[in-house]
Amino acid sequence: MIFAVLIAVLIISFFILWYRKNKSIKTIKKTIPDIEFGIKKEKLQIVHVSDLHFIDPKLTDSGKYFARNPEKDGRLIQYIDQIVDSFILEMIEKNPDLIIISGDLTYNGEKTSHEKLSKKLSVLKSKGIEVLLIPGNHDIDNKEARDYSSEEYEKVESISSEEFAEIYRDFGYREDEARLISRDKNSLSYMYMISPKQCVLMIESSYGKNTNYISNQTFSWIQKVLNIARENNLSVISVTHQNILAHNKMFIEGYKIENSMKLVGVLSEYNVRLNLSGHIHLQHISENQGVVDASVGCIALYPNLYANITVDRRDYIEYKTESLDISKWAYKYGWKNSDLLNFKEKSKEKFEFFGETMFSNLIKSIPASSEEKKDMEKFIIDSSIAYFSGNMDKYKDYYNTDNEIYKKWCRYCENTPEMAYLNSICTDNSKCHNKIRINL
Repeated sequence: MIFAVLIAVLIISFFILWYRKNKSIKTIKKTIPDIEFGIKKEKLQIVHVSDLHFIDPKLTDSGKYFARNPEKDGRLIQYIDQIVDSFILEMIEKNPDLIIISGDLTYNGEKTSHEKLSKKLSVLKSKGIEVLLIPGNHDIDNKEARDYSSEEYEKVESISSEEFAEIYRDFGYREDEARLISRDKNSLSYMYMISPKQCVLMIESSYGKNTNYISNQTFSWIQKVLNIARENNLSVISVTHQNILAHNKMFIEGYKIENSMKLVGVLSEYNVRLNLSGHIHLQHISENQGVVDASVGCIALYPNLYANITVDRRDYIEYKTESLDISKWAYKYGWKNSDLLNFKEKSKEKFEFFGETMFSNLIKSIPASSEEKKDMEKFIIDSSIAYFSGNMDKYKDYYNTDNEIYKKWCRYCENTPEMAYLNSICTDNSKCHNKIRINL
């Protein structure tokens, strides 16, 4: 009798598992519809840009208060309207299959900035160029949203997560879009098909329970959609705003998602080889467990980089950065501003000025000669430019710990944050961070 009951239980268990498996397959097949894609080619061309920090021109007259505020990191925010316009013009000329914007779309989450940027991005949509995006830590419910159109400032309205999804509904958040495989109910994350065999996993980690963190609910959703992709033989590229791997030993807390190694493990398990991120404003590539985290530099910060990505799903992913050529568009469209006509030089000057303000007080205080101080200041500023540009490998024979000027920093500035920072970049000079080929 007991034996018969056991047999019955086993049979019932078998049918329950069979039913669940077939129900799961049925759900998966229903989730991935038969979509007619305009993209028929084997290789996809994707552009990744991050940290636009766009501000509605009506919110600033570039007065003294506004001019002081953004100088803390060297961005040319006073020209962000022209930078974004130049990027759009360059993308129309380049005509990629997809543009990915990985957060910090606005300066400080101003509602009018979001609305203005959405209208600008609609130009790309009208040209047949797909744009997908997620918010960054600056974009939602930001209490620092300001109007800088005078010597003082005035608080202005920011937006909620629901308003974000509505404003950018044509850029990944349209619920009735057939290519939207799934939207996480607990965040602004989603999975989106970009070709018959390729999709992108846009992971939001900047708001609510997911502030620089990925909640258990969102992790469950990530595993669910990655399983859907695996069952349907879809390749996946993931996208986050914050980094999922460390890119500098000085800048981990607040820059890397707190529980990112759990995400790296999940991505590795499902053979997601590339994650695109930003946030740190540094051009840098790290790898762990077969997962590459490519952090693209800030488009408003010298050298104004974006990334070109070629995806051949049967063979490789190729990643290479390019500087936005603002001066080209300034000349073409008759912009009269000399800063825009010589933008590369102006952008570099702004970075150098930022470096001077960051390091001058320390350098002035040390008991070194004027010539030594000048050499030390130039060394840390120039090495910072090379580092943030992803080019330290080109100068590794000079920007290293054996350099005599570096040793002067050790002698005069030991145990200072500035010295720790210089050490972090001069010991990270062995490889190029502007390109990588990932063989699949």
